[in-house]
Amino acid sequence: MDAFPRLHPRPATGWVNDPNGLGRWDGRWHVMMQWNPHAPRWGDIHWAHVSSPDLVTWTEHTAALTPRAGTIDAGGCWSGVAVTDDAGPPLLVYSATPAGPAEVGVAIATARNDGTWAQPDAMTLPHPADPRIKDVRDPFLFTWRGRRYALQGSRIDDRGAVLLWDADDLDAWVPLGTLLRADDVPGHLPHPGDVWECPQLVEVGGRWVLVVSWMLLDHSARGTLAFTGDLADEGGAPAFAPDAAAPFDGGPDFYAPQLLAADGRVIAVGWSDEARPQAAVDAAGWAGTVTFPREVVLDDAGLARMRPVPELRALAGEPVDAAGGIARPAWTAAVEGPWSLAVAPEGDRTSAREVCAGKDDAEVWVDGSIVEVFDREGSRTYRAYPAEGARWALTAASARVHALELP
Repeated sequence: MDAFPRLHPRPATGWVNDPNGLGRWDGRWHVMMQWNPHAPRWGDIHWAHVSSPDLVTWTEHTAALTPRAGTIDAGGCWSGVAVTDDAGPPLLVYSATPAGPAEVGVAIATARNDGTWAQPDAMTLPHPADPRIKDVRDPFLFTWRGRRYALQGSRIDDRGAVLLWDADDLDAWVPLGTLLRADDVPGHLPHPGDVWECPQLVEVGGRWVLVVSWMLLDHSARGTLAFTGDLADEGGAPAFAPDAAAPFDGGPDFYAPQLLAADGRVIAVGWSDEARPQAAVDAAGWAGTVTFPREVVLDDAGLARMRPVPELRALAGEPVDAAGGIARPAWTAAVEGPWSLAVAPEGDRTSAREVCAGKDDAEVWVDGSIVEVFDREGSRTYRAYPAEGARWALTAASARVHALELP
């Protein structure tokens, strides 16, 4: 069975990781992402660029950013965001490095009339000089009380932290300390991670949600965490006080999401890494995908959760009989719990390997090797790779299954 997620927005080949540059301009949704066009492994990081009029059908464009030998981004064009709130064309605010993590700074590229981007010759913001502040990257911009601010992920004294800048003048960032540090999180809330990456701060339902992607220095564990809290004025700068927190996605295969507030809602797209041997990845010629677009909401406990954007309903096609196993590579199901999903070799349920399960009603979305589950507790993302002749084995008290296909 085909493992490639053909309905998800990503290039046909190469390595993909963090989504970047989410935006809405020229009547289209834009998603960019870390991309190595030359191999299914991390390295030589470009920004791939796709866009859509409806969050369902995607068009691939020329790479938005490309590493340039002998320049500020020779070592890669790492994560960042699109800015559309200035007069003029969209801007890409990204992490540029000549060689590696210790040299990462902030650079700003400007859209040209032909749809390409002009990358700068100099950094807007160099790497901090303070030796305690390390792994600084992934700028994110937000507006509060009519003024623009910027965040960066980092670690300070080997603990996760989010740096805060006044970026009202994009050409002159002013340091404001930190928005939040792991050591300052109230003790009753989770606060894992030696490094906090890809910080995202958006307003949802009248509260502020700070999402961080955390990892340990030895790379033995990582995940995403969403804090809910409020912003207050502290000496003329925003201060964030969290009072709730939970994993942003409860599955094992979700990381580095980017969030976008647009059209009265907050859209999220995350990265799902491969969960198969490197030899299989190399043979396939591609690695990683971004998720389907999701909408961020607050549940009754004030925790940030994700659900599929309503536009994805347009992908649901003909009904599928799941009784003998599902042979299609892309499908969705509304299930009533308890339920489970497994991969059955040659359709043999007796030797099926479970991928995921739940106790409550849920929506299950499958496209190639990515499985996205949504229920009352939020979302969970998994990867699974049915072999040729295998079928998806869905067990539930009730399941309404439909094929997924472009309208």
